[in-house]
Amino acid sequence: MRSAPDWLIAEPFNDVDLGVLKSGKEAQINLIERTGDDGTSCLLAKKRYLPREVTQKGQLEATGMQRASTFRNDSAYREGRQFRRSRERRAVEQMTRYGKRLLQDRWMGHEHDVMARLYAKDVAVPYPVSFNEDAFILEYVGDAEGAAPQLAASRLRGAELQSAFDQLVDGIASMTEEGFAHGDLSAFNLLWWDDRLWFIDFPQAIDIAVNPQGLDFLHRDLTNVCTWFNRRGLDVDAERVFVDMLNFI
Repeated sequence: MRSAPDWLIAEPFNDVDLGVLKSGKEAQINLIERTGDDGTSCLLAKKRYLPREVTQKGQLEATGMQRASTFRNDSAYREGRQFRRSRERRAVEQMTRYGKRLLQDRWMGHEHDVMARLYAKDVAVPYPVSFNEDAFILEYVGDAEGAAPQLAASRLRGAELQSAFDQLVDGIASMTEEGFAHGDLSAFNLLWWDDRLWFIDFPQAIDIAVNPQGLDFLHRDLTNVCTWFNRRGLDVDAERVFVDMLNFI
């Protein structure tokens, strides 16, 4: 099992927010510089799900995570991850303000837990440092000049493209063996950095054994990414890869 990375600054430390890296419908990611008492430092990413806003009419305006397609269809993703208390279940079913807050908190904790398990299994995911009720701190992939680009923005060809696909298959196999499907995998939540493919964004990750639609999500993930590689000239078969993945379940 992998231990925490050597570059991570231990307490006591001081965090300085260096500004926004990325802002989308679901979350905002800021770059954080963490400095220890001995002067050493590291860069981290701070992911914060965007807050809900109340309109002038007093109605809840669905912003941030609530406006994302994954949140609108959350019931499919969270099958098998039900709330135990009846009050909480009712709040989520009725999508009250309290219910939406419960979902947001659970998705953040779920993302941290899934990434911790995958990191321990040597999957190329950013190291999950910590999380609290409104922020998730994780490894920053990139350098001082900028964050790692999405795979969708890369111009990989030939051997590099093949290498990226091979790493993709290996990573998905490890995730499947651990019991998870990403649930929303595409070239937009894969990063390419230093000849390595990184998997990111796991709030909707699916427990394949528990969720009745687990295999459907896995199949959709594979179809999405294989289509991207096919469009760039690599001859890959999503159905064949899917069959191979079943051997890891």
